[in-house]
Amino acid sequence: MSHRILFAGTPDIAVPLLNALVRDFEVVGVLTSVDKPRGRSKALVPSPVKSAALKAGIPVLQFETLRTEARERVKEIGADTLVSFAFGKIFGPKFLSLFPKGTFNVHPSALPVFRGPSPIQETVRCGLKTAVVSLQEIGLEMDSGDIYASCSFPLTGTETSMTLSSLVAEKASFFVPEELRKVFSGDGSKAKQTGEPVYCKMLEKSDCSLDFSQNVKDVHCKIRALYEWPKASARFVPSGTGEARDIFITGVWGGFDYIDNPDSCEDSVRTDFRAGSVVAIRRDRGIGVLCRDGLLWINALQLPSKKEMDFFSFINGNSWIKDGFFE
Repeated sequence: MSHRILFAGTPDIAVPLLNALVRDFEVVGVLTSVDKPRGRSKALVPSPVKSAALKAGIPVLQFETLRTEARERVKEIGADTLVSFAFGKIFGPKFLSLFPKGTFNVHPSALPVFRGPSPIQETVRCGLKTAVVSLQEIGLEMDSGDIYASCSFPLTGTETSMTLSSLVAEKASFFVPEELRKVFSGDGSKAKQTGEPVYCKMLEKSDCSLDFSQNVKDVHCKIRALYEWPKASARFVPSGTGEARDIFITGVWGGFDYIDNPDSCEDSVRTDFRAGSVVAIRRDRGIGVLCRDGLLWINALQLPSKKEMDFFSFINGNSWIKDGFFE
């Protein structure tokens, strides 16, 4: 039984799956967000999914809302199956009723954990050692649908939200088509989500501030979770008369092997330093900053409106970073 798929997605993470579906199935249309103004010129820029769809010669549907006009267009192209990955809007019951052969959503978490818009960031921030990609039926409430299947893979503790997104995109492009084939052939089954739902929210710039009085693992994970956007930040106060300034912390050294057992404060520095103090510099690690239970090694930084730098280049141009503290 053939399926005429409408693919709904917007950012880069969804592109590999779209390309895989185009190779293996009949994709009759792509639903994506409207073009957004970018940069100083405010020129309208298409979503990555729209660009991929146009390259593949697939009709693109873009609507501010999924109401009458959108539903009529879906009827016109004859789509009977909906596959969604990071589309960015909630599907209402009238829209979902257009797809008698199934509605499917890809969500990068072990549902019902991390329902919501930032499951990848939460996976990194919480220091999870395994990432999960789930294929679910689309429910009327956010990420509430039954689960068809999931796949998991180990993490090293070096992933950022940016690199984990790339890994998830790759996994989904292999895992989802395989599971869809099972469902379409009648061999697939679904199960209710079990356990108490845990929700995550959209990240904002107000979430960026670091607290170095926390454990190394907590700070390490937060920095990686906030990269590449909106980036972790802290205010650095140089010793003496230097001017305090805001700095983005964009990279840290070590994975789970280190952050589970960091260099202890007692062995590394005097215990009378305050949390956030720069207490060491190592060529093979970075700038050592004191946290509650040990040293966090920062290896990439960025001043506002400047380029991101590795720690060694940053020190060469900003020697004040060697003596002071992050507050």
